[in-house]
Amino acid sequence: MIQAKDPLCNIISLTKRCWLRHIVKEHPEMRPLYDELREAIKDPDYIFKSNLSTNSMLYFKGYLHPEYGHFYIMVVIDFKKHKKTGFVKTSFPVYNLKKGGELLWKK
Repeated sequence: MIQAKDPLCNIISLTKRCWLRHIVKEHPEMRPLYDELREAIKDPDYIFKSNLSTNSMLYFKGYLHPEYGHFYIMVVIDFKKHKKTGFVKTSFPVYNLKKGGELLWKK
């Protein structure tokens, strides 16, 4: 579904299975935010190392919505050890950056 290069030159993929069977199913508020998820990968505002998994990074992109106010799309990316390729594990909206660990990159 998506294969995009992030600002750190990693190739990130989102499978149809992950989108439909996990993200949309578990986080239905993401259904209309597909394009925003893609932008969060290609042009994030922040990239953090995950506090929960040594092989994961968290990508955040801020948006302003007339009904919901300011929020971030957070995308969790799992990486293969020593590889420059990653796969979207999940994505959902958050209202702050508290889930982030060590800051790796900032726009």
